[in-house]
Amino acid sequence: MARCDSCGRPLCLTCATPVRGRVLGAECLSAALGPDAVPEDAIRVRRPSSAFGVVTGFAFALGLAATVLPWSRFGMGAEPFGAWGRTVRWSILAGVAAAAGSALWLALRVWRPAPRTWMRVALGLLGGLLAAGGLLAVLRPPPFTRTWIGPWIAASAGILAAASTVRPLRPPRGAHTPHS
Repeated sequence: MARCDSCGRPLCLTCATPVRGRVLGAECLSAALGPDAVPEDAIRVRRPSSAFGVVTGFAFALGLAATVLPWSRFGMGAEPFGAWGRTVRWSILAGVAAAAGSALWLALRVWRPAPRTWMRVALGLLGGLLAAGGLLAVLRPPPFTRTWIGPWIAASAGILAAASTVRPLRPPRGAHTPHS
């Protein structure tokens, strides 16, 4: 923690700016720099990096790819696209959640709307459904079959997708938080 050398206000590490051997806050910075200072309205505020978006998209793509793999060693679901069988199984829940999550993630990347909480919640719920479908397919495979690799990958991808939508507790690097 530092103090502004001009006004004495306490500063966090993010807000403390070293200038000509002094430490200044954002409010005192323009006075110290004089006419060479960049006006505050000209400074473009960066949006936090969308690392969560990339990880979430990768997780849903992995979950969708898992539906292409066989979901059992023999019998029902042992062929390619084993999750998309004709009978209702837990693998179909995982497949639908992976497809819907991938579609929603892609739509959000293309149209780039302002971040909203419901978007993270929707992606988190779809990730949870993907994980649940994969785990239930492992725990309750079709009769007379044994689970293979597809549901394991889908469950892992669903857990990763759901976990990547959780908002971090600390602000992103470079984000300015005002002090009182």
